[in-house]
Amino acid sequence: MKTIAKERVDEITKQTAEPAWLKDSRLKAFESYLKTPTPCNRDENWHRTEVDSLDLTTLNVIVSDSKEVKAGKEPDVIAAALAHLGKQLPFIYTTPQSVEIGNADSALLSKGVIFCSLKTALTQHADLLNKYLSSGDLSTPDFAHNDKFYLMNQSLFNCGAFFYVPKNVILESPVLNVFTSGEESSIAVFPRVIIIVEDGAKAEFVNISTSARKTATDNTALSLINSSIETVVGQGATLSYLDVSDFSDNTFAVSRVYNEVKRDASLHSSTIALGGWQIKSDIQTNLKEPGAKSDIRGVVLGAGSERYSFNTIQDHIAPDTSSTINFRVALKDSSSSAYLGTIRVSKQGQRTDSTQSNKNLLLGANAHADSIPKLEILADDVKCSHGATVGPADKEQIFYLMSRGLNNLEAEELIVTGFFRQVVQSCPVDGAGDWINNLVAEKILSSKKA
Repeated sequence: MKTIAKERVDEITKQTAEPAWLKDSRLKAFESYLKTPTPCNRDENWHRTEVDSLDLTTLNVIVSDSKEVKAGKEPDVIAAALAHLGKQLPFIYTTPQSVEIGNADSALLSKGVIFCSLKTALTQHADLLNKYLSSGDLSTPDFAHNDKFYLMNQSLFNCGAFFYVPKNVILESPVLNVFTSGEESSIAVFPRVIIIVEDGAKAEFVNISTSARKTATDNTALSLINSSIETVVGQGATLSYLDVSDFSDNTFAVSRVYNEVKRDASLHSSTIALGGWQIKSDIQTNLKEPGAKSDIRGVVLGAGSERYSFNTIQDHIAPDTSSTINFRVALKDSSSSAYLGTIRVSKQGQRTDSTQSNKNLLLGANAHADSIPKLEILADDVKCSHGATVGPADKEQIFYLMSRGLNNLEAEELIVTGFFRQVVQSCPVDGAGDWINNLVAEKILSSKKA
């Protein structure tokens, strides 16, 4: 895979007027990026991916956050989300060319909450960002030194959002961050989202990543969306995080999610993946201190020839921590999925309680799913379990529903919605369950066999 020129880093720092410490951080990440080998599908963590299809030298690296404007008429993706989650929610809407801010909430500002674009954060809150990005308050994830795409994002991130909730501030409704890659093809965009919930605080964050164009021709060049999401949940704090992605047929989407959960804190995370030429995501959660809890949920719906690859890591570093993972995958046509789930317990992680479940429903004759659960346990007083299933949809169920007047797609919708129900309904963000069900139904009813 050919690479991106180093001059791109200089272009981004000049156009966004970033502080010197961030430019140094970018350059160090880029040097590591150049030294790191390109992954291939023989690597366990990159099973069933096609990295060689990307030619980075042909991609137009977008310098985003170039201007900020007040929201006007919201696109359909925002209107639909607000209709279910709350019409007055504060939101940030980012495209490769601009950032829109909508429904500004003075109550949030009076509590010291910060919700802004990354460009604004680097201008107005550089010291706060510096604390987490370069001073060591945020631990180093596994993929920081050996993952080429993570290092690419850390050196070239060009848009994103910053969400900061001070100590003991309780937010009753979520904030919404929306990224749309636009109509263009052959572009490279590097969103970065940073979420800090301080000690004793409570917050909800909804992140939507999508494309304006949903279909592509055989001649449409690939685009790269390489995103990074970092969260810190302080002592006794609670963060509920919902991530929804729905990309076009020519999008190679790579994401790295790193969660850090401190003493007696709780993280509830739901990932909803609904489309893209190829989706590759790593989700690592570090349970750093006693009493830390995490609940990681996933819903994946594939159609056509879409490829999905998810890797979750639950790292129990301290004693008396707990985690739950529940990923459900439904695949139509010739789509495919690879799930690698790791529960890791350190020597100090005594009395860890962790469960992991991955269930796969095959709706197409050529659909394929791999599930690879792993346990790496160094402590001797733990309760850890994992389970995985892969199987076709029940033909008798489909026949029964069709005999009651439903067509094949409507029958599939009911079966898939029921299959996802446990995960979807457990999302703590009010209104999210019905919204996700609608998105799933729309994809099933609009999909055509590849």
